[in-house]
Amino acid sequence: MEKKRHESNKLKEYESIISSQKEHINRYENRLKDIIVAYKGIVKEKAALEETLKALQKVNDGKEAILANGLHECSEAVLASGSVEGQLQTLMNNLTTITAERNRIEEVSKYERNQLRQKLANKDSIIEELSRRIKDFESQSQFEMSSFNPNTPVDYGPRMGPSEDQSVKIRELKKLLDDERNLNEQLELQLGNLKTQFMVIAPDRHTVSKKLVDPKKTTPTDCDSKGTNNSSINLKESLRELQDEMNHLKKQYAIAVAEEKQRVRLAEENSKRLREIHEERVANFESRIKELSEMVGRYDRIKEQDKVYILQLKTAIANLKTKRVEENNDSPQYDRESIEDGYGAGQLLVENHSTGGITERKEDLSFLAEIAPEDQHADETNELKMYKRRYEQAMDENQRLKRDLLLCQENVSQLKQKIGIQKQSTAQLEFDLKQKITDQQIALKNESVKHTEALIALQASFERKITHLQDSLQNQRERSLAVMDEKEEEIKTLRTSLEILSLSSASATQEFHNDAIGNLLVDRSDSNSEPSFMMVTSLQSLSEDHQHLIHYAQEIARMNVEISALRTSKNSSEASLRKLAQEKLMIEETYKTQISAMEKEMERLRRNRQLEGSNLEYLKNVVLSFLLSKDTECKKHMTNAIAAVLKFDENEVKAVNNINY
Repeated sequence: MEKKRHESNKLKEYESIISSQKEHINRYENRLKDIIVAYKGIVKEKAALEETLKALQKVNDGKEAILANGLHECSEAVLASGSVEGQLQTLMNNLTTITAERNRIEEVSKYERNQLRQKLANKDSIIEELSRRIKDFESQSQFEMSSFNPNTPVDYGPRMGPSEDQSVKIRELKKLLDDERNLNEQLELQLGNLKTQFMVIAPDRHTVSKKLVDPKKTTPTDCDSKGTNNSSINLKESLRELQDEMNHLKKQYAIAVAEEKQRVRLAEENSKRLREIHEERVANFESRIKELSEMVGRYDRIKEQDKVYILQLKTAIANLKTKRVEENNDSPQYDRESIEDGYGAGQLLVENHSTGGITERKEDLSFLAEIAPEDQHADETNELKMYKRRYEQAMDENQRLKRDLLLCQENVSQLKQKIGIQKQSTAQLEFDLKQKITDQQIALKNESVKHTEALIALQASFERKITHLQDSLQNQRERSLAVMDEKEEEIKTLRTSLEILSLSSASATQEFHNDAIGNLLVDRSDSNSEPSFMMVTSLQSLSEDHQHLIHYAQEIARMNVEISALRTSKNSSEASLRKLAQEKLMIEETYKTQISAMEKEMERLRRNRQLEGSNLEYLKNVVLSFLLSKDTECKKHMTNAIAAVLKFDENEVKAVNNINY
């Protein structure tokens, strides 16, 4: 029975270790998810900065090409203003992305900080309650150990079960306390890491935003070549600074990851050390329990030996009584009285010596014949005195054993009272546990209701956003279709105008040829002015057509950009909705696992309580029947039953059978 209990305790310890390792793995997975999210944010910032760098490089390359070609100053001014506007637009877009990412990280950090504070408060309350319960158990165990008397080991066996159960409970509570302390330390470390990361990233982002805003404020609008050179130098310097800051951020991220790994390693070493200390304490406690059980067995063996010795003395006394009765019946009256008094033999010897000189030889012979049986009676009286002394010793021993039996009975009553107290305490603990479980179930229901309400609200908000986006997309489509219809009508009008212009130009050229054949002596200047005018009109019409086509292409590109932006926003909203659904499923699964674990724990406690009560009742009945029965076979059967209940091993059962039978 002890082996099975030891194996069950080991299985409980292994299960607790596995559960603690699973909790550590879940915490590491959550932290890895947070690191991945932070890494994605950094990648977004990096992409935005690279886009700004590319835009600035393109602007610088365009300006250098324009200066090398040496175009007109007005065209340079127009291009410079256009490039500055594009640069400002890209910088503003990148700045908005960076600020959005920063706001997201701040919100996440605030949420995690509040969550960690709540967890710390909950863990502190749990630690205080567990420490209070451990103190109560320790004080109770110390009181029991102080009330234990090593001189009264009888009936100590029934007390071993509750004491071992209490020791197991104390060990489990200590393990829970150690786990909660470790979790509290890890949460404090995570909170410190988040604070340090936020303090490190905040000034860097401020500097980056300032440096991105500075080029917006300090972009040159002059048309001179000196201004363009200065702007290109400033842009190159800003590019270098941004690259240095990116490298610095990468280094800081690597250092933070290394520090986190070091903290994890130290926490694992600390947990291993605490586990070893706890195992050592458990081994010491088990060795003490083993010593106490050996002491109890030794006292039981001594008691059985004393019982056997008392039985032998009783049989010897009975034999002596029978012999004495027979001798009294056979011997004369004065011999009986002399034997009872112990002085008859001495008086007869004195009388015989006093009359020895008076009697004759025949009387001497008769005196010698009488002395022989008197010597024999003296030896018998001495032997009787010795047996009387032994009988008195046996009676004293019997009285002492009776006193010990009374003390043992008092100890048994005290132990029964303690068992009743322990039952009351276990009932109170079970009631408290049930109350806690009901409170946790109520809290779980409230949390599930809150979660469903929040999920419904989020779904409604996302549906509203999706409908709004669909409406805006439909309006954009209608606008784009209307613009396309307008542009098609413009293209048709342009085609008709081009056909008319081509016909007019053909008729003009024919008239010009006819005039040239009829009038050969007309001035060359007049003949050259007319075709130059026609060329100018044709060029003007072509430039107007080209401008319309460029405007149409720009409108189509703008429409495509808006459509792509709407598609990206729709995809992001759908992804966030899927993510929320996944988080909901994960939370529901965790709640289900917690509920199943609590139900299993309740069933185990209920089963243990029923088994403990039935075992105690059965043990009481067996001990009572053992004490009341006088048959050896019945006692042997009862000893086997007691050994089965108390889980004796084979050697102990053999030793008990050898002593008793």
